[in-house]
Amino acid sequence: MNNKGNMTQPKPAHKPFGTSTRSKKVPTTVDRISILPDHVLHHILSFIPLKQAGRTSILSRRWRYVWASLQGLTFYKDELAKFGLESFIRYVNAALPYRAKQDFQIFKTFLFSTSPTYLATSTRWITQAVNNDVGVLYLIIRGGNVILPRPVLTSQSLEELGLFSFPSVKIITPSIISLSRLRILSLQRMEINSAFFEKIISGCAMLENLNLHFCEITFSRVHSMVLRKLVMESCTIRTKRENKFYICTPNLVHLHFNQGCGTLSHHETPNQMFELDLPNLKSLILGGNWVRSYPDAVLFFLQHSPMLEKLTLIFFQKMAEINNIKSLDGSINLRFQCQNLKYQLHQ
Repeated sequence: MNNKGNMTQPKPAHKPFGTSTRSKKVPTTVDRISILPDHVLHHILSFIPLKQAGRTSILSRRWRYVWASLQGLTFYKDELAKFGLESFIRYVNAALPYRAKQDFQIFKTFLFSTSPTYLATSTRWITQAVNNDVGVLYLIIRGGNVILPRPVLTSQSLEELGLFSFPSVKIITPSIISLSRLRILSLQRMEINSAFFEKIISGCAMLENLNLHFCEITFSRVHSMVLRKLVMESCTIRTKRENKFYICTPNLVHLHFNQGCGTLSHHETPNQMFELDLPNLKSLILGGNWVRSYPDAVLFFLQHSPMLEKLTLIFFQKMAEINNIKSLDGSINLRFQCQNLKYQLHQ
C-alpha cells in the first residue's frame, strides 16, 4: 500500500529478451496463383505439354479440373517418341473424355495413321474433336494415299486447318468439301491435283490465308475473290508443258512465291510462264533459282502489282550474283508504277 492508501499493483515479472506475453501467430502464405481466374490459368498451362498440365490436378482442390477445361489439346511428337505408339494412344484416349464441348477449341495431334491398325482410333479422335465444334485442327499424317474423315471436310466450326505429312502423301479427292468458316489452310508435303484444289476454293468461301509448303502441285490456276495471303514455298509445279500458271486473286495483299518452277521452266519468258492479276498486292516475296534465270521475272511481277509497297528477293547464290541483283533498281526502274515500293535482299 502506498502513502495515499491505494493498493499497489505488483509489477510483472521480467521476461527474457525476445519473448512476449501474447501467443505467437504462424504467418500464412497466400497462394496468389490459385486465386487467378480460369482463363489466366489456362494461358499459363498452355505453355507446357498436356501431360504435365494434367499433373497439376494433385496440387489442390482448386487445380483438380483446371487442366481438363483447357481450350486446346496438343499432343507432341516427342511424347510419341518417348512413350511409344501404344502408350501414346492410351494417353490420348484418357485425355479426350474430359473435354466439354464449350471448352474444346484447339486440337493438334501427331498421329493420323492410314494403317488399318490405328485408322479407326485416329479417326475417332478427329471426329470427336470436330463434333465438339473445334476451331483449330492440326494433323500430322503418316501413310500413303489418304482419305480424310468426312467430318474434317464438312465442319461448320473449323476456322484453321493444318495438314502435314511425312513423307509426302496424296490426298484422295473427296466427294465434298464444305468448310464455311475456314479462314486459314496450311498444307505441307501433299500432292495436290486440280480437282482437289478446285474443291478447296469452292468449298471454303471465307478462305483468306493459304499456305503451301513442299507440295507437289498439278493444278495450274489459283482463282479466288477472297484470298488475301498466298504462300507457295519450295513446291514443285508439274502442269502440262503448254499451260501457264494463273494467279488471279484481286484481293490478295501478300504473295510469297519462293520455289522452283518445275515444268514451267521450259518457257523462254515469264510472260509465257505466268498469268497474273494482282491489283491490290502490297507485299511480294520472290525467291528461287528461276528468278535469277529470268532477268525479267521481277519486272513482270511488278507490272501486275501496281499497289506494291514491299518487295523481298531471296537468293542462295554467290555474292557476285547478289551484287548483280542489287543493280535492278537502276537497270529496270523498280518504281515505274509502284510509288511506295521498298525492296530488300535476303541472301
